[in-house]
Amino acid sequence: MKKVALLFVAVLFATVTFAQSTMPIDPKTEKISFRKVINTVGSEDEVFNRIYSQFMNSYYKSPATILQQNDGRTMKGKHQFQLDNGDAVKSKWPWITYYFTIEVREGRVRYTLSDFMQKTQSNHPCEEWMNKEDPLYQPVWDKYLEQISAFAEDWGKKFEESLVPEKVVEEEEW
Repeated sequence: MKKVALLFVAVLFATVTFAQSTMPIDPKTEKISFRKVINTVGSEDEVFNRIYSQFMNSYYKSPATILQQNDGRTMKGKHQFQLDNGDAVKSKWPWITYYFTIEVREGRVRYTLSDFMQKTQSNHPCEEWMNKEDPLYQPVWDKYLEQISAFAEDWGKKFEESLVPEKVVEEEEW
């Protein structure tokens, strides 16, 4: 009977601990990973060119410097953004590096944002901020995780907007 009660408490504790985490975790890598598949219109080449011209060139200052792979069907890159810790001195705000992958197939596109790391002398995975039992836990970590989630949501929204084909206006001949 004690074993059953102990098992019940362990399962309940694991469920409560998991429920506190709102970040999407990849079950294979056990890392924070934002992934979405979007249906789109156009051939693979048209969609790929639209992504590069409408999203990459407008979202990033220099897409060629951040892209690590660009083979016409897959784009992989590494970039960074800065979090806000509420301190007036912006240089104390943590930088987060992340990797993105954009894959184009006929009629659909999939993007993945993953490997979020706090940029320090030795990079720290942002998944560490989810552990509230950590003796070094700080409440600001929850705000950092919210900012990462907001960043990924904004990135995905702008990416989806770029997939809409531009309307071609045909001029009349006089």
